[in-house]
Amino acid sequence: MKLKRNINKYLFFIVTLASLTNPIFAGYGGEGTKNKAEKISKYRTQELINYVNLTIYYLYSAENKNERHVILFKSCQKLLNSNKKTVKGKDKKNLISCTNLMNMGTYKNERSSINSNSSENSIKTNEEVKREEEARREEARREEEAKAKREADAKRRQEAKAKREADAKRREEAKAKREADAKRREEAKAKREADAKRRQEAKAKREADAKRREEAKAKREADAKRREEAKAKREADAKRRQEAKAKREADAKRREEAKAKREADAKRRQEAIQPRSTIDYKSRSSIEFSDDSDSNLIDY
Repeated sequence: MKLKRNINKYLFFIVTLASLTNPIFAGYGGEGTKNKAEKISKYRTQELINYVNLTIYYLYSAENKNERHVILFKSCQKLLNSNKKTVKGKDKKNLISCTNLMNMGTYKNERSSINSNSSENSIKTNEEVKREEEARREEARREEEAKAKREADAKRRQEAKAKREADAKRREEAKAKREADAKRREEAKAKREADAKRRQEAKAKREADAKRREEAKAKREADAKRREEAKAKREADAKRRQEAKAKREADAKRREEAKAKREADAKRRQEAIQPRSTIDYKSRSSIEFSDDSDSNLIDY
């Protein structure tokens, strides 16, 4: 058993050294055309699946295992058990590296020695590998279904969100339209009120102008009436003055006529008195007095 462990360690050292020095294994298969997608069916063969499963079992049972190879074969096992159709990039590099290791026979002797020591354990291991493979496939299927469900849920959420946003946008647009219509109605109402106010002001102005014209007309008529009355008064005063003047002239004329009559009477009396030389003064005075009383004239 000790010799077997030493051989295993020696082989492990050689394989590790080869993997570090060989550019085929360095970086898990080199660069190549890693970015070009290829169908995974090219690599998904039963031989490679069995090789990967048994190698993983060996690596986990070995004392000094290559951790890089463990990661590499675990990645290949996951890819081979997945539902992917194509691979590229790092996944493609990993499958190429696993295929190269299988073609070079790496870990083949170690797996054969384990199988020769215990066929029962080998059968059990194959069954466990199959069960693990089925479990991994089932897990991968569930993951894919869960992923598809999550993507569907996310899509539904996105669609619901988009619908909510569209509804919110429509509501905002409807609200903006209602507000714009309300604003237009308010502006139209304000315009109508302003027009009505202007019409009322214009009407009030016309009425005020008409009132002022009426008042001016009434004032003119009153002034004309006052002027007519003043004129009539002046004419009446002038007429009264004319009448008074005419009366004064008539009175003066009557006085002149009375005076002239008295003078004429006095002259007649004088002429009548002169031929009478025999009449004494007393008699003449009585006659003159008698003549004056008979005349009925008023000396003004």
